[in-house]
Amino acid sequence: MTDRLETFCAPSEPHDIPGFRNFGHIGLHGVSNARDLGGMPAADGRRIARRRLVRSSALHDATPEDMKQLMHMHGVDCVIDLRTDAEIEKDPDPKPLMQGVKYLHLPVFTVEAIGITSGGNPVRDLRAAMDYAGKPYEMIEELYAKSMLGEQGIAAYKEFMHDLLGEAKGATLWHCTQGKDRTGMAAVLVEYVLGVPMEYILDDYLATNLFVRGWVEALRSFLADKGFARGIDDDVNAYAFANTRYFEAMFAAIANSYGSMDNYLVRALDFGPDKQEALRELYLV
Repeated sequence: MTDRLETFCAPSEPHDIPGFRNFGHIGLHGVSNARDLGGMPAADGRRIARRRLVRSSALHDATPEDMKQLMHMHGVDCVIDLRTDAEIEKDPDPKPLMQGVKYLHLPVFTVEAIGITSGGNPVRDLRAAMDYAGKPYEMIEELYAKSMLGEQGIAAYKEFMHDLLGEAKGATLWHCTQGKDRTGMAAVLVEYVLGVPMEYILDDYLATNLFVRGWVEALRSFLADKGFARGIDDDVNAYAFANTRYFEAMFAAIANSYGSMDNYLVRALDFGPDKQEALRELYLV
């Protein structure tokens, strides 16, 4: 995968995935990065079933029409929120619009443990990245490693994977704030178990960059208005966009601690071959 590293001043772009039009993007008014994984090529020549696995950015700005579309057109009957308590307190999911939907809160990390994504405040988060000795990319790399290898992250992803085994029908939607890092790592785990080729797992991870540009430009404008955006483009890119560098750092951290992703699934997440096969039977067609 190293040949796909991009210069860090520009966001990485995904390649198209055959049979997976527009990366499964779901057009909503208040949610920019909602995507149905259905159609992705997977193990044994099969594909991920549609209306079963949905990854998303935060739902707090979802309109009633958005939630109706997710619940009725895409079959969402379970929502897994990977955010911190502070983020949820600031921007709670629209539970009044989620009648009959199972809701799970599985925080991947705490604000105290990570020092970023503090209450969903992008300015505070960006300042934290800027203060990291001028190395915002290294900070995000460490965020990925801590999320996957920290006690709370392991507990969250373990419960996430096991909950999917209990969803015999309907769609599970999981989300964080942008639908990029914590959501992206959860998607990596699911797609890896389902046998999606590694290059397509990377493309799906990078596809976030196609759907967050409006949010990023709004952030740049806001920072410019506050008078401290000069020379900050690279910091914004590090914070806001998915990057091949982060993806590779995540796998390297797992390999360093567990030897391989396969070992991580078994030893950290208690998700061995029998459970992996059960997941494939539930979600592949």
